[in-house]
Amino acid sequence: MAWDVKNNWPDIAELRIDNTVTDSNFSTETEFKLELYTSSYELNLEDRRVLVGFHRITLQLECLGTDIALGERYGDSVPPDLVTKTAIQSDTSTKAKVGGGFTLDTGKINPTPTLNVSVGAEASHTSTLKSETSQTTITKHVTAKPNGKWEISSHEKQVPLSAKYLTKENALCVIRPKEGANQTGVQAYLYAHKHDIVLTSQDEQKSRFSLINGENKNKEKISKILLGKLMEGGKEGLDRNSYIELSIVRSFNPDV
Repeated sequence: MAWDVKNNWPDIAELRIDNTVTDSNFSTETEFKLELYTSSYELNLEDRRVLVGFHRITLQLECLGTDIALGERYGDSVPPDLVTKTAIQSDTSTKAKVGGGFTLDTGKINPTPTLNVSVGAEASHTSTLKSETSQTTITKHVTAKPNGKWEISSHEKQVPLSAKYLTKENALCVIRPKEGANQTGVQAYLYAHKHDIVLTSQDEQKSRFSLINGENKNKEKISKILLGKLMEGGKEGLDRNSYIELSIVRSFNPDV
């Protein structure tokens, strides 16, 4: 099995594949490991130096005679459980009542008044119910999506991707062969939508005012440049008027 790796805009996104994958023919379950580096690319736009990047890109796998095995995929997002803590606070107070009087026993020859004292108490009880709900949320830059897709994002539209987001230490998924398949293989496509372009100015001495106010116009110019560079063997069905092809990693049979 041979492999073809193409990076259409390597200064923006570079996709690499681990040797453990290229040495495999997917006859058994294989961990699919990729490395992805991202940054911004410098272009000249009307005598201004502009850095072009993306705040979101998509990676998609297409399998031939194979499929993605059940189980954990890198970037899986499982909703966290809600933890509710309930506390009961009790307050008790007591009020005392004192009563009294004199009693005269007239049946006696020398009656003596007797002092009667009575003491009573009234108790009141108050309970307060307090509950506290806690939830831990983890924000991921790489999120697994349906249909063999992964979304890589910076979480801020004005901040371009600029880091290593996929590593060989974390397998993207496990690829398994389909029973009875004559050929096995995998194709990985990396692409981005033109609306996810991020432009930043490199000219510190010039005001960014014109760049910001004309951002949509400038994005359209940049997107035409990026869209104009097509990739041979690109993803079928991809709208090439809207999506910029960045990288392809695919296996193929050199004898076919």
